[in-house]
Amino acid sequence: MMKTKDLPAVTSTLIDKLKADGYSETVLKNTQWILGHFENYCGKHDIPEINAPVASEFVRECFGFDYYNTTAPMQTVMRRPLLILLEFEESGNYYKTHQRGSTTEIPLVYKDVFLEYRDVVNGLSLCQNSKERKLWIFVKYFEYLEKNNILSLAEIQFQTVHNYINSLNSYAPSTIRCIKSVLREIYDWLYSQKYIPFSGRQVFPMIRKDPRNKLLPYYSKEEVAQLLSCIDTDTASGKCIYAVISILVYLGMRAGDIIRLKFTDIDWNTGTIHFTQHKTGKPLSLPLLDEVKYPLLDYIKNGRHESADPDYVFVTLYAPYTKFSSTSSIFRMVEKCMQTAGINYEGRHHGPHSLRHSLATNMMSENVPVSAIAKILGHSSTKTTETYLTVDETHLKEISLEVPYV
Repeated sequence: MMKTKDLPAVTSTLIDKLKADGYSETVLKNTQWILGHFENYCGKHDIPEINAPVASEFVRECFGFDYYNTTAPMQTVMRRPLLILLEFEESGNYYKTHQRGSTTEIPLVYKDVFLEYRDVVNGLSLCQNSKERKLWIFVKYFEYLEKNNILSLAEIQFQTVHNYINSLNSYAPSTIRCIKSVLREIYDWLYSQKYIPFSGRQVFPMIRKDPRNKLLPYYSKEEVAQLLSCIDTDTASGKCIYAVISILVYLGMRAGDIIRLKFTDIDWNTGTIHFTQHKTGKPLSLPLLDEVKYPLLDYIKNGRHESADPDYVFVTLYAPYTKFSSTSSIFRMVEKCMQTAGINYEGRHHGPHSLRHSLATNMMSENVPVSAIAKILGHSSTKTTETYLTVDETHLKEISLEVPYV
C-alpha cells in the first residue's frame, strides 16, 4: 500500500512514464491536476496510506461521483488518473485502457447494502477481476430478489438462495460452483452484520474431502517430452510456443502469469524470474532453469516481433503484435501441440493447468517434499498443493497389498 508521503515521488515517476509512452500534453496536465488535488486532499485529512477506498472518498467528496461506477461520464477525466496511479505504484506499469464496463443497474431497494458490501470487497487483497466477479454475482442475485418481490433483507428465507441457484440452468457447473462460493461469502457477511439469521456456511455447508481421494489427470515425463519434441522451433511462432510450454512444464507457472510476464521480471544475472502472481497478488521467485532460459533467449532474439507492448515478453503470433489479452491463446497452443504430438488426452484436461498438475505429480514421483512443491507453485499452504498431486499407477502398485491366490 502506498504511503501518502511517497505520493509526490510516485506521481513524478508516473508522469515521466506517461511522457515516454507518448501521451499528449492534455493528458499529462489533466493527470497532474487530479493527482495534485488528491495529494492536497490526503494531506488535509491526515491520511497516512493511499488505496482504492481513499480514492473513492476523494472523488465522492470533491467531485460528487462514484469512483467504482465505470459507466460514469467522468470516468476518463477524473477516475483514470487515480486508477493508473494505484496500478503504477503496485506493479510499475498501468493498463492502457479502462473499459466502461456494463450498465447493470444496482437494485435501488438494496443499494445501501450493496455499497457497504462493495467497500468490504474493495478492501480485500484480490486482483481487480476477482473483486468485480464478486460484485457482479452480488448484483445478479439481488436483481433476482427484486424481480421475485423480495424487497427487504428480512424477507430472505433459507430456501431463497437455493431457488436462485436452481434458476441458473443455463450456466456451466463450474460457473455455478463459483457463484455458490461467492454467495456463501455474501451470506456469511450478511449474517455477521445481523442482516439475516443464518450464515452462508449453513446455507451451503462446506464438506471437506481428502484431496487425495480425487486423482487429477496428469501427463507423464514421457508425454511431456513428446509434447515438446513436436514443436517446430525453426519458425518464429514455434519459438514462441516452445518457450511458453517450457515455462509451463518446467516451472508450472499459471497461464495468466505467463501472458503478463515482463522483461523486468527476469534477472538474467542471478538466473531468477520474480513476479507478482496475478491470482493471489503474492510475489514469487522461480529459478531460470536452462530448459527455460535457452528457449526464452531464442524466442526473444530470433522469434519475437517488434511490438506496441515492448515491456511484455510474449506477444501475439500474428500482427498487430500486442501482448496477449487472455489465456485462451495459451490453451490453444497446448491443445494444438498435444494433437500434433499424438497424445491421447481423451478424458483428461489438456490445457496449461494440466501441465502445472503434471509438474507437481512428477516432482512427487521423484520424492520432492510437498513443501518444496508448494513453494515452486506459489501456494501459501501445502493443503492447496495436495489437491494437485496425483498418485500414478506405479505408486498405487507400490502401496497396494498383494491379493493372495486361492
